Amino acid sequence: MRLKTLALVFLSALLSSAQAQIDKPATHEWHDVSRDVYVDGELDRAAQVLVCDSPRRVALISSRLRDSVVLDLEANTVNLASRSALRLAPDRNSATSEAGLQLRSIGKFAAIDSTTYLLSAEGKSILLRQHPGVTGEMSEDKLYEVAPVWRSMMESYQPQAEAVAALKANDKDTDVTLVFGTWCPDSKNYVPRLLKALHAAANDKLKVKLVGIDNQFRQPVGTIQPRTIINVPTVIVERGGREMGRIVETPAAGTIEEDLAAILRGRPNLHKGRWSRGAEIAHGAYLYKDQNGRECGNETWELYNTSDGGFLVHSQISAGELATEVYHTVNGAGKTTFVEITKRRGEAVTRVRYNIDDHTLTARLRGNLSGVVQQTLETPQRFAFSSPAIASQGRGWPAGTQVISTSPGYFVPAEMDDTVGTLDKTSFEPRGEQTIRVQAGEFRARDVVRKSAKETSEWWLHSGIGVPVLGKVAGGMEYVLTSLEISSK
Repeated sequence: MRLKTLALVFLSALLSSAQAQIDKPATHEWHDVSRDVYVDGELDRAAQVLVCDSPRRVALISSRLRDSVVLDLEANTVNLASRSALRLAPDRNSATSEAGLQLRSIGKFAAIDSTTYLLSAEGKSILLRQHPGVTGEMSEDKLYEVAPVWRSMMESYQPQAEAVAALKANDKDTDVTLVFGTWCPDSKNYVPRLLKALHAAANDKLKVKLVGIDNQFRQPVGTIQPRTIINVPTVIVERGGREMGRIVETPAAGTIEEDLAAILRGRPNLHKGRWSRGAEIAHGAYLYKDQNGRECGNETWELYNTSDGGFLVHSQISAGELATEVYHTVNGAGKTTFVEITKRRGEAVTRVRYNIDDHTLTARLRGNLSGVVQQTLETPQRFAFSSPAIASQGRGWPAGTQVISTSPGYFVPAEMDDTVGTLDKTSFEPRGEQTIRVQAGEFRARDVVRKSAKETSEWWLHSGIGVPVLGKVAGGMEYVLTSLEISSK
């Protein structure tokens, strides 16, 4: 019996080991990133840098080095691997390697910051640092000299045939200006594709101009400010000096060439935002009133499910000369994970994106007049995020109905000239459910008083979908739900 038990234990261990080998990935995936590489103090434009997320590694391939250099970011070591160890895809934008990649450690590297590394390999000093972008108007050859991977991506792409035919059929002189960042992943993803489609169309009526901007959105001023560039890539289509339409950051259709074809036909595709969403839950509108009861703005909004069991709120706000668009995502655990706010006033445009992980909030503002402002804050596991969108108020707030809770609140200011937001101690006092009648109808709503150093406000949150039915700021604004349609699905 003892021998039988030992045999079973041995067999179980053997099966577990075999299953572990099956579950273990056979290859590691790498993706190209834009970095400036200096070898013995000289910029090597032809060098390629690839990153592997698991395990965390950075690889450098350069004609000035016999082997590939691999940095192990966990062990802080510099390693060498054979040039053939990383198998590049045809477009050179990605690569694979064996999970058991043979590495020969040759020392340590110095991490200046999260994207800057100083090291030595094969008797040469090597510096990897963030690529700030090449600016100004440039030829396509110049672009590929700066970003060689873009050429291979262009050559490998097969554009959508119907869109190419539409580009070829254009019979009017048209200027197509591609504004992009050689540092920008979205630019790298879409600009080579559009260039391939334009090559395939071979239409002399389409006059193409390439303009690069830096990663701080400051240069060239003559493009960024008058063209109101806050996202890249931006494709601007003009005839006779008049703008017909533009493609911003990502295509609205399946491909960027389809978007260009739609603009040329005079029927631009409507972009619904790049942020993923599920089915619509509801949509509606608010009326804004000032402290004297006068109408001073309005908001239209949609509420969507997301794949992780959370919500996405999309709001468009109009208040005098200021137009604001907000995307606010809350995950299934009720925590804000991402917010994008774009403000337009005359020629001035600013856009700020907030990314929140377990302990850090990172905000990055871009403006066609202000350039880039960045903020990083250490945050607690849970905190309330207050954006300008009234439809997103209540998202991530404490859900209890009996106890006053206190937690940090992050408040986005009405104007984002000097700051993109501040943390403030905030209390939430639930006051039970009430029946509230507003212009949109009569609703059961959860009454919550929110207090911070900045303001005291009271909110009546729809008991079913959580959006405010009514909101009042002490001595200030009032927000009234004027329409609501809840999906029957």
